[in-house]
Amino acid sequence: MVRYDRGGEFYGRFDETGRNPGSFAKFLKQEGIVAQYTNPGTPQQNGNAEKRNRTLKDMIRSMMCYTKLPIFLCEEALKMTNYILNRVPTKSVNAIPYEVWFERKQSLNHQHGAVKLKQNYTILWKRSWIQE
Repeated sequence: MVRYDRGGEFYGRFDETGRNPGSFAKFLKQEGIVAQYTNPGTPQQNGNAEKRNRTLKDMIRSMMCYTKLPIFLCEEALKMTNYILNRVPTKSVNAIPYEVWFERKQSLNHQHGAVKLKQNYTILWKRSWIQE
């Protein structure tokens, strides 16, 4: 079962014929996964996803500020943050999410320690969720 708020980013977008299911909604249907919808405008009903999004935003904001990387690298910071969170133990499943999802131990061969980026960028901050 998957719970979400029928948001366009998950379900799809409106078009001239009505609701147009996106790739995520099609995947759920194809795999026989039941979608449970929350009421519009009530993020508290989808607490786990909202908490995860908040954690991702906080980590990205910290990463971007600490490394002084330009704003256009936010998407890469999101990928790295999600990668990290999926490879550390979590209380919700009492295990490492990667190992639960793929039913195998994760390989650590490709990890070579932390890389400290030292690049001098001048960042012109725009009002965005990074500054919240």
